[in-house]
Amino acid sequence: CRNEDYATIGRVAMLLWSIWQNRNDKIWNDNLRSPIQVGRAAFDQWNEWIAVHKLRSNDHQDDPPVSTIRWEKPCIGWLKCNVDAAFFVSAGRTAMGACFHNNSGEFMAGITQWQQMTLSTDEGEAWALLQAMNEAKSRGFESVQFESDSQ
Repeated sequence: CRNEDYATIGRVAMLLWSIWQNRNDKIWNDNLRSPIQVGRAAFDQWNEWIAVHKLRSNDHQDDPPVSTIRWEKPCIGWLKCNVDAAFFVSAGRTAMGACFHNNSGEFMAGITQWQQMTLSTDEGEAWALLQAMNEAKSRGFESVQFESDSQ
């Protein structure tokens, strides 16, 4: 990717995201689009994103740059578990995922689950955290720092 321009990398990323979205739509909703439909959707979404981004960048030229948020490793001897919930209201499902990493950033374990119930944001995030804590306990992980994007 070092020799590719911003637009090419963005188009590839949007195509990969569209393929992933199509896969999830098939799994969760039994709805599958053709490769041509996926490609067209990715192309259209990329063009919309670029148009909005150009408008927003013109509106915010004097704004200070946004700082990048980076993953911070846990202390030595600890694991960090990043956990999140996802909500599929139309399908009536709530899903969660969690990743455990050591202080070197190495992946140690992961978990995904879903339930046929739509929860509120707070309930879903709490349920996801509970599932991650249960997974840590079942794997014998003792010193775990849990992190979520939940406000």
